[in-house]
Amino acid sequence: MTASVLNALGGVLIFVIGQIILKLIIEPVQELKKILGDTDHILLIHQAKLTNAVSDEKIVTELKLKSSEIISKSDVVPCYAFIHILFGLPSRKNILEASKNLNQLSYGMRKEAKQFQESASYNARRKDFAIENTEAVEEIGRLLQIKTTYQDFK
Repeated sequence: MTASVLNALGGVLIFVIGQIILKLIIEPVQELKKILGDTDHILLIHQAKLTNAVSDEKIVTELKLKSSEIISKSDVVPCYAFIHILFGLPSRKNILEASKNLNQLSYGMRKEAKQFQESASYNARRKDFAIENTEAVEEIGRLLQIKTTYQDFK
């Protein structure tokens, strides 16, 4: 009887530990990977508009949402410094830099940014939003380890 009780308790303990690992580590990592995939999707599907800096408020909103979601989802993963290596995720530093680039990209898509640059109030060097956006997309891909172009698919 004692052996069967110990076996049952061992089974319950293993189940509970498995559930803790699943809920605290595996699920947050999967959610972060989903957001990275969604970001990849946005950058690929809107590639022409992004690299040509075509004003589009819908894309601006999507980029800003993904920028904040990437940070918030990475914050939920416990022991990120170790887990990111184990699951092949970008480092926290790269996530922060990529989020900054996503925000910069969204700025380059805003009609107001272009209008301000053309106004008399603007006295700095004029930006070429198309070039800056193209560079930002490439940098985001490098930092987040995602595909942001249709070239070099292997």
